[in-house]
Amino acid sequence: MKKFILLLLIVLYGSLASADAIDMRDYIILKNQISEAEVLYKFGSPDHETINSDYHNYILNKIWFYIPKKNNANKWITEFKFNANGRLISKDRYRTY
Repeated sequence: MKKFILLLLIVLYGSLASADAIDMRDYIILKNQISEAEVLYKFGSPDHETINSDYHNYILNKIWFYIPKKNNANKWITEFKFNANGRLISKDRYRTY
């Protein structure tokens, strides 16, 4: 219950702060197996979320995307993939032009 309340508070805080492009130095220091709550705390809520689930609606993984604004000089889309337990399993960056 405490984890749920903490996650809810972080989501509310993250929704107040607009997510934007993530700096490379922040991206590099992220380690695998950190929680969704830690990512929300550092970067705010994602711009887009994809949830992959099975036919019983059990969440298999989540993918969060942080997309830069048009006028931002940092033109990298950042992707975080979480497992069913909410732990980071992979991260990628894509250059936009």
